[in-house]
Amino acid sequence: REEKLRLLTITTLFVAFFNSDAFGAVDQLYIKSLSRSKQVEVFNLTEKASLSNFEARKSTLFPSLDLISSNSYGNNAVNNFSDENEIDTQVAVSLEQAVFQGGAEFAINDLNKVVPKQAKALKEASLAEYYSQFTTLYFKVSSAVEENEKIESLLNNLAKRVSLVKKRTRIGRDRKADLYALESQLHRLRAELATSKANLKAARTDFLNFSGLNSIEITTDEIKPASLELSKSVDLQKRPEIKNLQYQYESSLLEQKIEKSSYYPQVGLQANYFLDKSSLGRNDWEVSLNIRMNLLDFGQRSSNVETKALQARISKARLEFNRLNATRQWDNFIDSFNAKKRELASLTTALNRIRASYQEQLKDIQKGLVTQIEVIRSLDDVINLEKLKIRSALEVKSLYYQAKAYLGELPKR
Repeated sequence: REEKLRLLTITTLFVAFFNSDAFGAVDQLYIKSLSRSKQVEVFNLTEKASLSNFEARKSTLFPSLDLISSNSYGNNAVNNFSDENEIDTQVAVSLEQAVFQGGAEFAINDLNKVVPKQAKALKEASLAEYYSQFTTLYFKVSSAVEENEKIESLLNNLAKRVSLVKKRTRIGRDRKADLYALESQLHRLRAELATSKANLKAARTDFLNFSGLNSIEITTDEIKPASLELSKSVDLQKRPEIKNLQYQYESSLLEQKIEKSSYYPQVGLQANYFLDKSSLGRNDWEVSLNIRMNLLDFGQRSSNVETKALQARISKARLEFNRLNATRQWDNFIDSFNAKKRELASLTTALNRIRASYQEQLKDIQKGLVTQIEVIRSLDDVINLEKLKIRSALEVKSLYYQAKAYLGELPKR
């Protein structure tokens, strides 16, 4: 019994693994493209650049150690009892530490927590947009493949029918007018196949250029658009775009505090140890406490502070705008998605009916109940509805994956 239970569990996991949407062809290709796409490389480098830029600012919190060589030329009459000008050389190891930066150090410590989150959120928002475009281009290719397969199948059947009608025309059982109309339909379908192949090639090229993949073998995907569902109850505040804007706003407030710190005194500690002790009366070392406060800069500080304040207000406005419109945007996603699903259902029903009608007319023409022209018109309806259904299914799948990207539900490596 335990062996059967273990086997059942393994089988269940196996089926769940291979039926999971996370392991679908489109998601597998997306994960593969993450290591090859130049766009994704830019996202990763942008995150690293943000962290690297902040390291330069964070370094002001730590001591600075320098080797200083100072050469001065001037009158040294006090020490040498002479009015002659001399060159004085000093070589020292200097240690500097900012003691108080007007409060900027506290804001920099807070930024140290926010900046990595902001850099990551920006990358996730960029990846969500990338995933949305990636899946849309993928489904254009898979739909073009499906359209080619449908047209080729119809073309093969139509070619056989033309051959049959030719034989019937020779023995007077079908009219030449009907044969000509059927041949016209055959050539028109060949033209549509040529156009479909060109569209497939263009879609494949666009997909490869965007994804960075070298080659793909895409067949008709196994996703059933009619079974896809979007929930109306989702947490819209955890979307990558919202998180990115939230951290941008928090960073802008801290940047404003750092800029305001320039209004306050700056206190620093400096210690020098002199390596050149040849001069008489020179100390081996010295320690100084330096206090600096700007009295006049002709409006530079106030302008910088005002600029940071405006950037904070802009970040806040963007965040509030996206929060207020998130529900409306998601409702629009749901409405568009459901409308397309209803359209797809109607087209599927219409296609099934016209296929059945076409098959019945093929039987009826043998009995002389319908004409070839009626059969031709019925086949035209089959062709048109096939293409409409494929394109409707493409829109349903694209909207579904765009919604996943909107929520930040991306496949993980």
